[in-house]
Amino acid sequence: MKRLVSLLTVIALAACAESSGPGGVDDLSLSIMQHRGTAPPLLSAQDSFYAKVGDGRELRLYYQGAAPGDTGEEFLRFEVPGNGLYRKPDGSAFQSSDSILITVTVVDPDRFLFEFAPAGLQFNPQNAARLKIHYEHGEHDFDDDGDEDEEDDDLETQLDLWYRQSAGALWFRVGSVKFEESDELDALIRNFSQYAVAW
Repeated sequence: MKRLVSLLTVIALAACAESSGPGGVDDLSLSIMQHRGTAPPLLSAQDSFYAKVGDGRELRLYYQGAAPGDTGEEFLRFEVPGNGLYRKPDGSAFQSSDSILITVTVVDPDRFLFEFAPAGLQFNPQNAARLKIHYEHGEHDFDDDGDEDEEDDDLETQLDLWYRQSAGALWFRVGSVKFEESDELDALIRNFSQYAVAW
């Protein structure tokens, strides 16, 4: 059953990734999700790993646990499958023994805004990288009226992953699968830039 659910999720992710709209929006038109005031701090706002051709690898960022330095709940997971690397930032193809250092940075610890480096890295269109973000500790009072009600539930349905090529550029919807019961977004990542959980 788990394999069937995973397969259906991947199919849905692929469909969402292809459904991104052509129009972009500016910073003022996008509402980026913020952390609740009671959210635990992040254990680290940045981490790196070497992705290698033929070897699936991943990176995870966590919230701080009960004591400083303790690992708490997972915040973000980024997975690169063994055949996921496609083009280097200079446009050349990856060869069989190549690897590349990938860095994920939380640009603003108060918001769900991320920078993925190196800029220009591309992933296999048929087997893209995968990003999972847990937004349980995000502010669910989406309309900022002081309570969580049906209007906020409606706004949560619009929550998605967005990207832009660089700071100041227009934002574009990536398309993701949202699991509202577990406050999780899953998306396929085809290239590097900035990403945000927003509506």
